[in-house]
Amino acid sequence: MGEPVEFGVCVRFGLLGPLTVGGEPVGGGKVRSLLAALLMRPGRVVPSDDLKVALWGDDPPASATASLHNHVARLRRLLDSEDRVRAVPPGYVLRVDPGELDTEVFEAHARVALAAHNRGDWPTVAEETAAALALWRGAPLSGLYDPADGEPALVQRLGETRLLVLEWKYEAELRLGRHEGIGPELAALTGQFPLREAFHRQLMLVLHRTGRQAEALAVHQRLRRTLVEELGVDPGPAVQEAHREILREPAPRAELPTPAQLPPGPAHFTGRGDLVARLWAALTQGRRQPQEPGGPPAGAAVHPAAPAPRASAARHEGVPAAALAVITGMAGVGKSALAVHVAHALREEFPDGQLYLNLRGATPGLPPLPPIQALAALLNALGVDSRNVPDTPDAAAALLRSRLAPTRTLLVLDDAASAAQVRHLLPAGDGCAVVVTSRSPLAALDGATRFPLAPMTADESLGLLRAVSGRQLADGAARLVELCGRLPLALRVAAARLAARRALSPDALAGLLDAEDGRLDHLEYDDLSVRRSLAVALGALDPDAALALRRLGALDLPAYEVPVVARLMGLPEQRAGAALDRLVEVALLEEISYGRYAPHDLVRDFARELAAQDDGREAAVERGLRWYAEAARQSGLTLSPPEREGPARVPEPVGDAAPFPDTAAALAWGTANCPPS
Repeated sequence: MGEPVEFGVCVRFGLLGPLTVGGEPVGGGKVRSLLAALLMRPGRVVPSDDLKVALWGDDPPASATASLHNHVARLRRLLDSEDRVRAVPPGYVLRVDPGELDTEVFEAHARVALAAHNRGDWPTVAEETAAALALWRGAPLSGLYDPADGEPALVQRLGETRLLVLEWKYEAELRLGRHEGIGPELAALTGQFPLREAFHRQLMLVLHRTGRQAEALAVHQRLRRTLVEELGVDPGPAVQEAHREILREPAPRAELPTPAQLPPGPAHFTGRGDLVARLWAALTQGRRQPQEPGGPPAGAAVHPAAPAPRASAARHEGVPAAALAVITGMAGVGKSALAVHVAHALREEFPDGQLYLNLRGATPGLPPLPPIQALAALLNALGVDSRNVPDTPDAAAALLRSRLAPTRTLLVLDDAASAAQVRHLLPAGDGCAVVVTSRSPLAALDGATRFPLAPMTADESLGLLRAVSGRQLADGAARLVELCGRLPLALRVAAARLAARRALSPDALAGLLDAEDGRLDHLEYDDLSVRRSLAVALGALDPDAALALRRLGALDLPAYEVPVVARLMGLPEQRAGAALDRLVEVALLEEISYGRYAPHDLVRDFARELAAQDDGREAAVERGLRWYAEAARQSGLTLSPPEREGPARVPEPVGDAAPFPDTAAALAWGTANCPPS
């Protein structure tokens, strides 16, 4: 006794839960009851009369003796052994070898744990109690007795032993300084056993030693009230001593974790040097620029002298505020890659940690992350137990600000859907900084410095194509870059195709992309897809904006104005203008001049695909051409024959044209839409 338990035989019989043999449940009511009765007295003779009571109760049938013999025979077949169950007057005995019965193994571990507990050998206590508790699969003898008749003595004994083992386990954890993670378990046990003082004492100490003194005192108060009301007594000496310890010693400051949640940086980050420099300046707010090592990776082109963008008004007025940068742009333009790249470069500027959270603003099949869930995730990363996260966004946001206030922490909030989703997540102290990425400019988010992200330059695009493909790409590469719209996502797809097929030349791939209506088909590879990325943006649009995008593809022009889009949609100009503004907000269109909108080339391809499935396409085109015909007539232009097939006829311009207020306005429109060659 007192030495760790070692068994050379695997547990064969299980009573600590539903009855099992070799890990498998035992079926057949009578055979199961017979086996349980024999296992409750392993290796000892169980009188036949006792077995009859176990099988049939206090009034066994006249045929009970013969039936008992039959059930014993069935049990022997179940155990696949004739000598396991032997007839020994006045009954039967079941042979159970050492280590074969889980209750015996459990109690053996408990004895060793008790001996170790008495001599203060806490590592052994922790090891043995863990081994003992691992054997429990549920209530002992589950399904073998009627709870209304009370628990059998064995079940009562095992249950009490288990509670003692739990007490020893948590005592060992406390003595070994392992406080994290056991608080919720002890809280559950104090609720289940409100009069068991040991669990309350241990919970009090865990809370106190993890900096939660008020909660520890509340546990003591609750226990004392329960004992007085139920038993008329005060807590015992051990609980009173723990209470004095809490009052005597100041609560230790809980050691907060240092989060390091940034995903890996992009392997082939290329270009964007000016943006990286301006982001660095905006997020460090004039603090010391770190030198190599620890500065931006090679090629980031960060210039300490780069002018910082205008900071928030709050900061200009002397009010502390966290630096806030919002990176915006269309799908696939590289917002997340830029944010993560800059965040990695800034790690030394924010020694208290880096938090990363995907807000799911444009995640296929998933709604945007609700603010309360986002707050809970951030608070959990900062060491706040889930049970202590407030239920309301305002309260949770206040707790987040309190946790972050004394720290220098960087937050990356990726793929935000709206300003409302982000607003609760912002720290208040000026030691922190926040980078938000979104397809929307989040114009309602006060105090932000915005960084609109456009497609890459030709040189940057060629550099990315070369870096990802691992090829020099001389011939045809410039054409391929333009056919990818200089969009990083499209460039990465093209580069992946070139890397996977060494025989595929840039010129050949460019030819595939240049085929009519085939570009998006070839801009998919593995989990990279330009079409799927644009489809996610489409799915988040309201009906008017989605209709506008489809109808732009119907006419398929490089640029549009509100009046013609209103005719394409068959809606008033006010609604059409609002729909176009929404497409600008999510970066599916660009307002190239006031009231004039243009899609990116790949968005234009996507809109054309949508229009091909639109039943109202032909009528929309007729309305659009009718408007153009009348507009051209009023501006004095002569329409050339169309280069592609249009409607069978151009109807009379009745009711659909928007007359210009005067000749000058008509001529200005004609000059803008049909400039002289």
